[in-house]
Amino acid sequence: MKVAIPVWNGYVSNVFDFASRLWVVEIEKDRQGSPVEVSLRNAPIVQRAAVLKELGADVLICGAVSRSLAQMVTAYGIEMLPFVTGRVEDVLQAYLRGQLQQAQFAMVCPWQGARRGFRRWRRRRGQKRLS
Repeated sequence: MKVAIPVWNGYVSNVFDFASRLWVVEIEKDRQGSPVEVSLRNAPIVQRAAVLKELGADVLICGAVSRSLAQMVTAYGIEMLPFVTGRVEDVLQAYLRGQLQQAQFAMVCPWQGARRGFRRWRRRRGQKRLS
């Protein structure tokens, strides 16, 4: 499985639509490989979902994301975990342990309906667990 995380200065980028770098990490049986850093500078917003698909990403962990880009990402079958914040290494470890829902990783959103709606969506779908 491959996990993609947009990065800015070692933290999850606040908005995926404007992120210039992406970490892609291969995960096998709770072990992570070395992250590969990919530049998104030349990728227009409408092509970012396609870039994720080309990289073989199964999961996108990100901060805020526009509705249209989120729909494109999920249309490619990539699981999205938006409104996440924190140091990339900490976020990745929390994901591997199934603890990404902890408050310390919750992005503060000016529109509280976005966060509440995501929690309901996450509870319905549940998080994938690694076997």
